[in-house]
Amino acid sequence: MVLLFVPLVLLLTGCAAGKTWKYLPATRGEERSIYVIAHGWHAGVALPAEELGEELGFVKQYLRPGRYYEFGWGEAEFYQADKVTPSIFLRAVFWRNPSVMHVFSMPATPAGQFGGADMVELKLSEAGLKHLKDSLRASFRFDPAHRPYPLKGGTLGEYRFFRAQGEYLITHTCNTWTAKVLASGGVPMDTAFTLRSAGVMRQVKAARKEYLRLRPSE
Repeated sequence: MVLLFVPLVLLLTGCAAGKTWKYLPATRGEERSIYVIAHGWHAGVALPAEELGEELGFVKQYLRPGRYYEFGWGEAEFYQADKVTPSIFLRAVFWRNPSVMHVFSMPATPAGQFGGADMVELKLSEAGLKHLKDSLRASFRFDPAHRPYPLKGGTLGEYRFFRAQGEYLITHTCNTWTAKVLASGGVPMDTAFTLRSAGVMRQVKAARKEYLRLRPSE
């Protein structure tokens, strides 16, 4: 089954043909930067600290101070494992599993933190960024007092996992989640078949190229 399934997954890299930008800014002064960063299998979304707002500012209570904060979503056991065993891998591939949010606090810019990584800076409007932050917040689970559920964290407060909404499936991976978050901010993304980080990055690079064509004049 694995031999048959893996080639199918490799083919489903995501294509946003026919999709268009939403929430375009009226002026360049309204533009807000976010970053999409690929880490092997997984792609995350990073925001400047000053843009977290009331939607995401709560994460600062659980992390060291940072200039940027990167958000990711994934299968709870696989994502938090110090070492991925065959049994953990197979459960992630063939079962419906709980999920977690991962937040990483960067003391540097994304380029300085992850030199040489595949990353893209995207420009969103204020409205687009608000929708994206709402989508990120909705990915966390909160208790009745509106507090998140913190889980495993770094010894220096550099990262923290939190209980998340939604279940991880091989047809709904961390990269499917990333595509949906970006789409909520107006980025043209395929949110059905983007299973690999390569699919995320291919689409955001195409989206950035299209944005530069549509970008408002000074």
